[in-house]
This record gives sequence, structure tokens and C-alpha cells, in this order.
Amino acid sequence: MLRHTGMADFDDIYYVRRIKDGHTDAFVHIVRRYQRMVFTIVSKIVSRKVEAEDITQEVFIKAFQFLDKFREESEFATWLYRIAYNTTISELRKRKHEFTAIEDNFANVPDAEIADTIDEISIEDKLQYLDVVLKKLPPDDALLISMFYLNNQSIQQISDITNNSIANVKVKLHRIRKFMNFEINKLIQL
Repeated sequence: MLRHTGMADFDDIYYVRRIKDGHTDAFVHIVRRYQRMVFTIVSKIVSRKVEAEDITQEVFIKAFQFLDKFREESEFATWLYRIAYNTTISELRKRKHEFTAIEDNFANVPDAEIADTIDEISIEDKLQYLDVVLKKLPPDDALLISMFYLNNQSIQQISDITNNSIANVKVKLHRIRKFMNFEINKLIQL
């Protein structure tokens, strides 16, 4: 995923201000720039493409409706991610999706017992396994790990987006990685 340069930030603010000034057609630039990024996040959690597209659309509708609440104190991308994160989770709760909660007793399995066979498989296989395992995670955990690995968000950015402390994000990422390694190992051994 492309890192946002200062230029993108400048462009975002420029378009946001134009939209706030009543030039609503400028919103198309925001959608074009972030559509793929938002869809990527959503589709990692929502397996049906149609549903993922609906939720992505919902994210942009909310972003447009709440644009006046964007205070320009954080990067626009972070603000938009937060909307994507919250919208996806609340939509999935509404639709009553069933998820495997990461059991607390699982957290007691020592890291050493989870073999690092993951390092020995190809990237294509890894991504395929990752998709399978992501669907088993609760939506907020799946979004967290997607932001970290697939969108190269820093722990600080994830903390801003999810309103979790940095320490909490680190603990969650560690726990999710452990669960994923465990699950991927099970898949490899099939």
C-alpha cells in the first residue's frame, strides 16, 4: 500500500475544504483516492463481495455526512479509516455474523509451541491461509491485523483509528498473530 506523502495530505485538506465550502463535486476526488483502500479493508472481513461493496459505499456516505466533524487534527486517511473500522463492525453486528472469539485460554499456549512453519510456505499460500484465518476472527481483530499487515498502518495510527492505547494495540496484535500462526499451522498440516 502506498504511504501517504505530504502531497496527498495537502490534497486531502484542499478537497475537504472545497467540499465544506459547498463544492460537493470535489468529494469524487476523495472517493477515487481512497475507494480501493477502504474496500480492501472491508473485504478482508466481509467475504461476500456485494456486502463488502455495500459497506464501502456506506463508509463514504458517512464520511460525506460527517465531513464537517473532521477537524484536520489528524491525517484525513486516519479519520476515514476510523469510519471504515466503525462502520464495518457495526454493520457486521447488525447482520449477526458469527465469529470465533479468540479464547483466553488460548493465550496460555507458549509461543514456542506454535511452530514457525509459516516462514517455510510461499507468499501465495500465506495470503490464501491468511484470508481463511481472517474470516474466523472477530471483525475488530481482523481489521486490526489487516491495517497492520495489509495497509502498513503503524501501531500509533491503529491506536488513533481504533481508540485503543498503543500498549493495548501491541497486546492485541501479539494475541492475534499467535492465533493466526496456530490456525495456519493447522491448515498446513491438513
